[in-house]
Amino acid sequence: MKKKSMIVISAVFLTGFLVGSYTSPNVGSAASNVVLASVEWVTNQINPLQSRVTKLESEVQTLRNAINDGGIEDSLPSHVYVNSTKATVHKGATRDYAIVATFTKGKKLPVIAEHNGTDGKWYRVEYSTGKYGWIYSGDISTKSVAALSTVTITNTTDVRRGATTDYQSITVLQKGTTVKYVSSFTNNKNEQWYNIELSNGVRGWILAIHGEVK
Repeated sequence: MKKKSMIVISAVFLTGFLVGSYTSPNVGSAASNVVLASVEWVTNQINPLQSRVTKLESEVQTLRNAINDGGIEDSLPSHVYVNSTKATVHKGATRDYAIVATFTKGKKLPVIAEHNGTDGKWYRVEYSTGKYGWIYSGDISTKSVAALSTVTITNTTDVRRGATTDYQSITVLQKGTTVKYVSSFTNNKNEQWYNIELSNGVRGWILAIHGEVK
């Protein structure tokens, strides 16, 4: 726009110069008036544009300052952390969808997308390499959460070599016993199991319904 304005001004001045060189003084005076009127018109067109540009530059600078000060954050976090004792990941963004994974407090999950559902916000996460599902925002935090560290046995139970009752029992833990929590796993029967470590360093699995993680 500024370039076009300069061309108009230059053309007007050139016309005035030529007319003034080959016409009578009265004609030259008229040409000068045309030039002045033209310059005023161009100026009136440019000034509002300059004001708008100045305003936009000010707004952009305000946004930059807010970002630098931490006042504006990316709405989509790169990771979320399970903030409840147990959180489920579903195939879709409602609890009506099948559960594909279950995690305990402190689990870190990469975020792929988000969805605002009728019951609140859901995040699409990568719960395993190349596998994706949806987790409810009420079960997570965007800030790091301390992981669970112990399991207290709530019902006397067998500790097994694997995460199904088909595996051999290693030992039996009595109600009230506290052991080290390692991880959790949901098998193809949709049973959640806790991987635990005994006081002698041996690891095994118990059904989650028989223990409370803290």
